[in-house]
Amino acid sequence: MKKIILSSLLIAQLFTANVFADTELKTDDVFVTATRTPILKNNVIADVTTISSEDIERAGSSSLPELLQRQPGIEISNLGGPGKVSTIGIRGTSSTHSIVLVDGIRLSAATTGFSAIEHIPLSQIEKIEILRGPASSLYGQDTIGGVIQIFTKKGVDGFKPYVDIGYGSYNTSNFKSGVRAGNNQTTYAINFAAMNTDGFSAFVPNPANAANSINLDKDGYKNYSLSSSLSHKINQDYEIDLQYFLSKGKNHFDNRFANSSPLFHGNYRNEIKLETYAMNIKGQINKTWQSSIKLSQSTDKYLDLQKNNLVTFLDEDGVNDLYKTTQDQLSWQNNIVLPKGSITFLYDFLKQRIKTTDLYEKTQRTNHGVMVGYNLIEDKHNFQTNFRKDFNSAYDDAITGNIGYAYSINSNWSLASSYGTAFVSPSFNFLYPLSNSFAFGNPNLKPEKSKNIEASIRYRDDSGSMSLTMFKNKIDDLIIYIGDDAVEFSRTNTTNINKALIEGFTISGDQFFGHFQIKGSATGQSAKNEDTDKYLPRRASLIGNINLNYYIGRWNIGAEETFSGNRFDDAANKINLSGYALTNIVADYKINDKLKLNLRLNNVFDKDYSLAAEGASGFKYQTPGRSLFTNLRYDF
Repeated sequence: MKKIILSSLLIAQLFTANVFADTELKTDDVFVTATRTPILKNNVIADVTTISSEDIERAGSSSLPELLQRQPGIEISNLGGPGKVSTIGIRGTSSTHSIVLVDGIRLSAATTGFSAIEHIPLSQIEKIEILRGPASSLYGQDTIGGVIQIFTKKGVDGFKPYVDIGYGSYNTSNFKSGVRAGNNQTTYAINFAAMNTDGFSAFVPNPANAANSINLDKDGYKNYSLSSSLSHKINQDYEIDLQYFLSKGKNHFDNRFANSSPLFHGNYRNEIKLETYAMNIKGQINKTWQSSIKLSQSTDKYLDLQKNNLVTFLDEDGVNDLYKTTQDQLSWQNNIVLPKGSITFLYDFLKQRIKTTDLYEKTQRTNHGVMVGYNLIEDKHNFQTNFRKDFNSAYDDAITGNIGYAYSINSNWSLASSYGTAFVSPSFNFLYPLSNSFAFGNPNLKPEKSKNIEASIRYRDDSGSMSLTMFKNKIDDLIIYIGDDAVEFSRTNTTNINKALIEGFTISGDQFFGHFQIKGSATGQSAKNEDTDKYLPRRASLIGNINLNYYIGRWNIGAEETFSGNRFDDAANKINLSGYALTNIVADYKINDKLKLNLRLNNVFDKDYSLAAEGASGFKYQTPGRSLFTNLRYDF
């Protein structure tokens, strides 16, 4: 069945295959996220990247944020090491401007508006697709910046168990094991992983602040995760899939108030649970009509546990704050082959519910979305358009669209351009007042809206590829925090600013030269608040990476360079985060057909740098120094 699908990758041929192709397809030549249907990656008009299973395995003990940081156009902020809050910015947009999908399921906190990517282990991931640019016409709210879709490991033909163990700096250990198996009718997979690290102090040591020295304990992290899937072919035309994902983390962190007074010195930790369930039924209605219906639920549960000297003196139990988001999702998708091209009809339902110890005026909202899309690939021409309308219980209806066109000059060169609109609905934290002394929401906030235009020139041949994409993204009603930057304990609020403008370019490519491969990208961007002419926080004007790999015999040896320019951590542009350049060295050795060794030396030159700061005093969060990791994998 998989061979039938994979031999039918051109749109019209794909839609006439016997079984509806979905996100289970496991090949780097196929891309799903840019159209919500699987097509050849070379036919995608949008600016996209695929992270393959080989890339993920080569990352070794890296975290998902660290791997994403090495991708084109992506910036990461991190609050002090493994398991600490990490957020994504795609092409200069905010952390709430992109969604993360796990096997097509939204996984995020409706309170904060972003996904806890720091708790999604690479050990559970088979492939990652990154879509840069507006995607509300496909996915609805929260996609001004783009979409990151994670595909967990699924079943395969045969019986393929594996085990992987690793150890490294900061007393970091990891273990993963699983089995992927199946036959022509049924496939299944189950994968388990565990990791533990002592970590390091989340805050950077500051000799000028005596209180800071008390807050320099090691902030460790533990994680346990599980993923499983079952796919069964009911008959020639229908198939059912069941999916499950679980990640549980325990994390210690530093609190900025502990640096302000000894009263707040203490034990700061949190526990988080990410969980998804899904059932998908898909089938061939007739020769030209395929349909699927997917029911799913995701949970993001965050428990904040804090006990400091003040609550100990008062003989209290400390802080035990709960923030839980449950998202019920239903998607009904229909793909119909036309004499020219294909058309997609989609209905999406999303219900977001929150349960917290804080007081919110509202604790749930629902969204109904309808979408129609058209794709045409003919001769040298490639055309895609999507229109969507969302009906949300918390704000006005939203209509978004996207139109894209690509032209193949010859077998090597092509041109592409697109225009799209998108929107982001304010998170519950942004909207509703809390029982929190330091921040409160604004129920009058409007959704953020964007208009993006971009153009690309691309080259590819048998030995590599290259692309240059230029983009301009205008955002209206951008949401920012406001408060007194000079006062450490000032109360902050959220507001819409009139306009923000993000414009720039991304150049990326890869090329083989005999045994060598060079791969890299660079993004130059200007992201500004047009009301104040200030730079938006945590956006560098230049970011990029260069990888050099050497393949010989059983060895694969490489060097990675990741760089970023200066950024400001605050809207007033007063707190500066210095630029940095990091060098990693990685080596894979295939001992035999079943056993493989991975060695990774990160931050070779032991550079000091920060990806985020906190508070009016600008306490900076620490990042890993020089660190060595090794992994040993055995495939039975």
